[in-house]
Amino acid sequence: MREWGLTEGENYKINNLEGKVIFWNESTILLRELEDLPSDLEFQRLGSSEWSIGFVDEVSEISEKAIEVLFSRLRWKTDETFKYPRLLMTTNPCTTWVRSRFVQDDEGNPVVCRPNEYYLPFSVLDNPKESFVRTYLAALQRISDPATKARLLYGVWDWVESNEIAAYWKFSGEKHLVNGLKEQVYNPLKPLIVSWDFNVTPFMSTLVCQIDYDRKKIYVLEEILGKPEDKENNTPKLAQKLAKHFLNEKHSGGLLITGDPAGLARSTQTEEGVNNYTIILNNMNSPQLRPRTKLLRKQPPQVTRLEFANSIFDGYDGWEILIDMRCRRFTEDLIYQKKNSDGTKSKAKVTDPKLGVKYEKYGHLSDCFDYMLCMFINDSWSKFLHRTSQIETTVTPIYGQFSF
Repeated sequence: MREWGLTEGENYKINNLEGKVIFWNESTILLRELEDLPSDLEFQRLGSSEWSIGFVDEVSEISEKAIEVLFSRLRWKTDETFKYPRLLMTTNPCTTWVRSRFVQDDEGNPVVCRPNEYYLPFSVLDNPKESFVRTYLAALQRISDPATKARLLYGVWDWVESNEIAAYWKFSGEKHLVNGLKEQVYNPLKPLIVSWDFNVTPFMSTLVCQIDYDRKKIYVLEEILGKPEDKENNTPKLAQKLAKHFLNEKHSGGLLITGDPAGLARSTQTEEGVNNYTIILNNMNSPQLRPRTKLLRKQPPQVTRLEFANSIFDGYDGWEILIDMRCRRFTEDLIYQKKNSDGTKSKAKVTDPKLGVKYEKYGHLSDCFDYMLCMFINDSWSKFLHRTSQIETTVTPIYGQFSF
C-alpha cells in the first residue's frame, strides 16, 4: 500500500489484534483463518460473516469445504459493487483437490471448469516487475531437481517429488512414472493381477498390474476405486464395476485376485464360507474373465515388506517397476505416506470434513502393491527374507506361468 502512495494512519489503519485493515472510506479487509478444526467441521465460525470479495493465498493448504463455505459468505452489497461474488485463489501446482477441480482430472485430462469458474496459469515470467523476475528466476534456475524446477518455474502440474522421510523412500517419479503406460504395455491375452484393500473410507481400493517375468518388469496399469459418493465402496459393487470394466476392454488373459489376507475372514454379517474373496469371485465370475484367487496365508511383517518394496524400486534382483501416471492416489501414497521410527508405515488418521469420520488418508493402495509384490515375485521375496534374516513368512509359491 505504501508503493501505491498510501500513508498509514491517514489513508488506512491496521489492527493486528483483530486482523483488520480499515481504509479512509470505511472499506475493510478482514483476515480470517480457514483451518479445518475438529470442533467446527462446518465452518460455522464464518456463518454470520458478509463480505464482497475474497482472496485465498496458498489455497492448496485449504480444504474444498472451507472454500465453498467462504464463497457462500460473499454477499455484502454485491449487487451495488462487483455485481456477482468473486473469489481469487492462488497456489503453486499441487496434488490436492485444486488440481482435480480446476486443472486436470484423475486421468490427466484438462478439466472443463464449472460455470463461472476459471483457471489462469501464471508463472514468474508473467510478473510485470522485471527486477523481481530476474532475481527469482535466477534462484529457481539453481534448483537441481528437474521435477521441482518444472513445478515452481514452469507451473507443471504433473510433478512428483521425492521424499526421503517417506515410507517408500526409493520411489522416484522421474524414474518410475510413465505417461500412457497402459496403452504401451497392456496385453489383454496375459493375466491381470487385481490386488484389493477392503477399507471403505475414503474409498475401497484395487490396483491392477501385469508382470513380464522374462524381462523382470512390473507394470502398475491402473487404480480402480470404489468411492462412497457412487455407493461403490463395498465388495460386491466394486467387484461388479471391475467385471464390467474388464469385459468392456475384452480382456481374455484371466484375472488373478489377491490382496489383504484378512479378507478371508468371515464377516459377522455373512454366512459360513462367505468372505470378501468369495464375494469377489461370485460377482466377477465369467467364462471370459476366469477369476482365481492367489493369496498370502498371512500378512507379511510390515517392516520387512516395506524394505522389500523399496529394494524392488531400487532394482533389487534385476526388477524394474513402472507405474502409469494416471495412478494418482497410489502415487500420493508413495510420496506422502511417512515411516514410523520403528520402520513401519505411519497410519495417521484425518477427519473427513463432510462425514465427520476418521480414516487413514494414505496407505490403502500401497498396501495393495505390497501384497502383490510379495505374492507374485515370490522367488525374490524369499531370497530377500533369507538375505535379511527377518521373521520367516509363509507364502504360497506361484512363480512362473499360470494355467487357466
